[in-house]
Amino acid sequence: MNDKTFSSFKLGPYTVKNRIIRSATNDHLGNRDGSVSDTEIAMYDILAKNDIATIITGHLSISPNLNLRADEVQLCIGDDKFIKGLSRIPETIHKYDSLAIAQISMAGPKGLQPFDFNDLSIEELEDIRDWFIAAAKRAKQADFDGVQVHIAHWYLLQAMVNIDLNHRTDKYGGSRENCLRLPLEIIEGIRKECGKDFIVMVKLNAHNSLSAENDQELLDFYASELSEAGVDLIEISGADFNRKDRKAELYYLEEAKKLKDAYPDITLSLVGGIFSKETIDKALEVTEFASLARTLLTQPDFISKMKAGELLKSRCIHCNKCFEIFATKYERCVFGPVIHKLEETFKAN
Repeated sequence: MNDKTFSSFKLGPYTVKNRIIRSATNDHLGNRDGSVSDTEIAMYDILAKNDIATIITGHLSISPNLNLRADEVQLCIGDDKFIKGLSRIPETIHKYDSLAIAQISMAGPKGLQPFDFNDLSIEELEDIRDWFIAAAKRAKQADFDGVQVHIAHWYLLQAMVNIDLNHRTDKYGGSRENCLRLPLEIIEGIRKECGKDFIVMVKLNAHNSLSAENDQELLDFYASELSEAGVDLIEISGADFNRKDRKAELYYLEEAKKLKDAYPDITLSLVGGIFSKETIDKALEVTEFASLARTLLTQPDFISKMKAGELLKSRCIHCNKCFEIFATKYERCVFGPVIHKLEETFKAN
């Protein structure tokens, strides 16, 4: 066993017990009114009791308008009325000496009512900035240990930092500095309102253009600017993770390695293509943390069994059926089981 996997590490104001992160995963288990379900709480309990030191929630919508969510059961953190219910998540996770991080996101072009940020006024973008900051304050009130700002996977902020999608000619577009301005304002606002005793992470795509000509340069620039603004950890992901070959591993390792070589002081985690002890070990040769999503979706006890030497490779076959069968077979994985909450939500549709 790689000793680094289960070694402690300083993350913001906290010391985590190991280097494993449960990456944000859309569980589709929320209630239609944006509130937390009992099934979700049971899911977080299972994850936390199985040696996962840091658990990031599925994305929480920062908009007070439920119609701007990514889907009809996405949890909402856009109003104070959700604080009490959301507090059940860190309360559950903290029982096992693990950290609870709320991922905050704005769906934008991927929402129930999609919109193009290029069409928004400066004032409308500033409202969205303030929604993110208010969401982080609510997360702190709910006793989360920090937030992860979602700047990946084609949601609003990632679309804005993509230099080929951003056609604005004002202060929020026209250059890489302006493309990043809104996320930087969000990070700076969260730091100001939530203080230094609160973890701030971002999830960032490895590729932030359509041409791919300057992707590494953009990644290095964005990561360094975000870190300078007060980000404690950058999780490197990508928009094409669900199109990778089934045999592919460590999807964005090379990009992370080049970033780490250029900026060795930035704390990184890698997500995508990490399904085994071997791939965790390889990731931790480059980054401080390894983030897992589909592996823990199909086997939430994978890390505890790996630690015990009982399991060295996940049963995940990288089929990506988890992106569709939740609404048809009411399962989160082809290996089952059927989840009553999913059946309750989607069978009526």
